[in-house]
Order: sequence, then structure tokens, then C-alpha cells
Amino acid sequence: MSTPETNIAKILETHFCDLTDIEDYENKLRKNVVEHFNDLKLDELSGYYKALGDDKRLGIMRLLGFREMCVCELTSALGISQPNLSHHIRKLENVGLVKSERRGKWVYYCLVDQSILGKLLTR
Repeated sequence: MSTPETNIAKILETHFCDLTDIEDYENKLRKNVVEHFNDLKLDELSGYYKALGDDKRLGIMRLLGFREMCVCELTSALGISQPNLSHHIRKLENVGLVKSERRGKWVYYCLVDQSILGKLLTR
């Protein structure tokens, strides 16, 4: 079965400079690259990486990998103010990495998907 990824590999077997019909090559390559990138959901991944482009947000993700935590725990662990934490959490919530739950006067945060740490934060 042919996939955009295998099609790209096959197209790239021919070097651009050796071609006689460059326009056909470009069209096939572009079409398959667009399909492949759509399959990979690069726009979604890009949003994740933009949200994770801050050491405090990475720290929040790491901490929530242990368990859900309330605002007071996160601010204490990270040494940041509650408004600063809210700013960072909002960025993570906006891309669907973190969710919150209010319990009385406290707000608890957790990862939407525990497996995301393995996908995004591996060393």
C-alpha cells in the first residue's frame, strides 16, 4: 500500500538536478509532502511545542506527570506567583495538554494525557 511517506521516499530517489520534467517532480513532491504533514498533524505538534517553549511550562508538565496538583503546590514548587502560574497554565490548557478542576476554593491541574510526556519530553 502506497502512503505519502513512501511516495516521498520514492520521489526523492531521483535528484532534482537530474530531472527533465521539474514541474511534474515538484507537483508530485509537494502533493505528497502536504498529505504526509497532514497525516502527522504538524500543526497540532507545532502548537504543543510553542506552548512548551518555556522552562516554567516544561516544569509544570513534568510535575503534573507525577500526579494532579493544586495551584498552591505548583507555585511553591516552581517559585512563581499565582498570576504567573495562571498565565503558563492557560497556554498549556489552550493546546489541550493540561486540564483543570475546581474543588471548593482550590483548582487542581492534571495532564490531559499521561502518555504525552513520553512523546514530547523524552531526553
